[in-house]
Formats: sequence, C-alpha cells, structure tokens
Amino acid sequence: MVTMLLLMSSLSAAVAVAQVGKRGNANAGWLPISGQVPRFCDQITGALIAGLVALILHVFLLIFSIHSVVDPFLLRKSWIKNNY
Repeated sequence: MVTMLLLMSSLSAAVAVAQVGKRGNANAGWLPISGQVPRFCDQITGALIAGLVALILHVFLLIFSIHSVVDPFLLRKSWIKNNY
C-alpha cells in the first residue's frame, strides 16, 4: 500500500511538472518550454504513460495478492461447513 501511494504521488508530481513545462506559469513568470525544446513533450508524455501503466499494474498485482491471501481462508471455511 505504501509503494502504491509513493507511485501515485510521484506520478502526480510528474504531471504537475509536465503541466508547467507545457503551459508555463504566468504568475511566476515561467514561460512554456515545449516550443524551445522540441523533444521535451514527447519524452514527458512517454514517461507519464509508463508511470500510468506501472500504477495500473501495481494496483492489479495488489488486488491479486490480497485475493490470494484471503481466498484460502474462504475455501477452508466452506470446506469445514461441508464436511462437518
């Protein structure tokens, strides 16, 4: 669970940095850099997609692990009911 929270927070921080890099921030005086550095948007987009895929896979593995731990207890409970 902690690793999932760390993965989510790092992905959200990357999205925030990408947003500032793409659109800039007029209040802070930061100009957008997508036009100045042409490969920036492509690399950031690829990194965000990879991070999102990693988050989805991690959630899937977490759910599968929880199911693997809980399922034997449920099967044993039904086996005891049927045999005793």
